[in-house]
Amino acid sequence: MALPSDEVNADARLAVTFYKRSVKQEDDSIAAGRPIYKEFDFVRICVPGDNLTEIDTYANDSHKARFPRQWAHYQNQVAGQEQIIGTPLEEWPLISRSQAEELKGIKFRTVEDVANCSDLQLQRIGMIAGMSPHGFRDKAKQFLNIATETAEVAQKEAEMQALREENAKIKAETDAKLAQMQEQMSALLAAVAEKTPKQRKTKVVEA
Repeated sequence: MALPSDEVNADARLAVTFYKRSVKQEDDSIAAGRPIYKEFDFVRICVPGDNLTEIDTYANDSHKARFPRQWAHYQNQVAGQEQIIGTPLEEWPLISRSQAEELKGIKFRTVEDVANCSDLQLQRIGMIAGMSPHGFRDKAKQFLNIATETAEVAQKEAEMQALREENAKIKAETDAKLAQMQEQMSALLAAVAEKTPKQRKTKVVEA
């Protein structure tokens, strides 16, 4: 729905918020065998008091140029933050959402963050996950390893299935060509038989 941006100073009456949103990467998730998310910049534009008029989409250059003050504010907020790429802790069945939020509070946002953290970083986790931090890190490593192995098996199975389908397709095409050749040969033999003069029978008269 279009916003009244063509009116004089209409943008000043809009509520504009830039924010980050994690978007699931379907191809990467299939390849990794676990949910993989990547963060993108989004913008939400709405008219205060109007629940029916709202835009919520990926932030592009036109949005940044149109709302420079809001974009600058957002940039200041996220300055120094690393982009999240991996499996968010909320997607890990081992822990609850409240535990995931508590871990995010100390900058552990993905399973990869936990699996790759140092012994010194482990001390910050403590018993948040309901187990020893070293055991928690081991669980994270196991989760990633199992997901990778599962993805490899699934990939091999997909390759085998694709090979079976390709072989079936080749066989079907070969059978169709053979059938067509047989039909053509039968038609050719029939045509030759029609053109061949039939031999007359000679009657033998006995003396």
